[in-house]
Amino acid sequence: MSAKFDRAKSENPMNLPDKNEMRHAYAVLQFEEAEALIWDLLDETLDEAGVARLSKLLEEDAALRSRFVECVQLHVDLHEHFGQQTLGGKQPSSGETVLSDLPGLAGLPGFPTVIQ
Repeated sequence: MSAKFDRAKSENPMNLPDKNEMRHAYAVLQFEEAEALIWDLLDETLDEAGVARLSKLLEEDAALRSRFVECVQLHVDLHEHFGQQTLGGKQPSSGETVLSDLPGLAGLPGFPTVIQ
C-alpha cells in the first residue's frame, strides 16, 4: 500500500465522498431534474408545482437557463423538421406558451427575450 492510500484511508475510514464529490453529485441530480421538468413542460405535461420548481431552478442557474434554451430550440427544430406527421394533426404549441408558463424569467442573463 502507498502512503497516500494509507493516509486517505485513515482520514476517511468509511471511504465517504468528500465535499467536492457531493457538490458535483448534487449538481448532476439538479441538472437531470431540471432537464426532465423542461421536457415535461415542452410536452405540456408539467403541473403547477413542476412549473414552480423549474422556474426556481432556472432563476438560480445560468447553465440550466442555457440548457432550457437548447431544449426549446431542439423541440422547435424537431417540430419544423417532422411537421404534422408526429403530431397527429394537432397544432404545435408556440414558444410563447412555453415561455409565458415561466413568469419572471425573461430578464435573467442567458434567457431569451420574447418579442411578440
